[in-house]
Amino acid sequence: MLDQTIDEDLYRQAAAFVVREQKASTSLIQKKLGIGYNKAARLIERMEEQGIVSAANHVGKREVASVETIRAAIDLSELMGCQDQGEPRMKETSEDKAVRDNAYGVAAGELKSFVERYERLEIEKQEVTEQMKEVMAEAKGRGYDTKILKKVIALRKRDKDDIAEEEAVLEIYKAALGMG
Repeated sequence: MLDQTIDEDLYRQAAAFVVREQKASTSLIQKKLGIGYNKAARLIERMEEQGIVSAANHVGKREVASVETIRAAIDLSELMGCQDQGEPRMKETSEDKAVRDNAYGVAAGELKSFVERYERLEIEKQEVTEQMKEVMAEAKGRGYDTKILKKVIALRKRDKDDIAEEEAVLEIYKAALGMG
């Protein structure tokens, strides 16, 4: 009974945090409450079941219900008498838990987290690439040679001694071919 009380308190803290911040993320709850990933994932799942957060979209983002929406839902359920009608619920078996927590021998929640994080990074990468293209388009619009500009940017990343050595070898080759 004590564990259930602690879990209920933890759930309320997590739900309050998610609603206040309007962000729902397993890793965010994990960091905020100092708990493990699986427990944080179960808290998010419970919030989804109760309509506090939406199901994750294709990149793992969730919508968070507003405080007003949550209050209205609570008021409506009380009005309709839906809170707890004393109907017994089916007890989850250990086999059910094993399937839920460890599908096909893989921690499904953890795997999903890696995939979602990678997908978010891909989106960020695309956004940065677009911004880089915009910078080059602006430079070109002002009359700069973007091909040379990219070479200058690449040179700035390299060591000065390596550049000097490469230029010296290039001059030797050009001289040998009668180009310089």
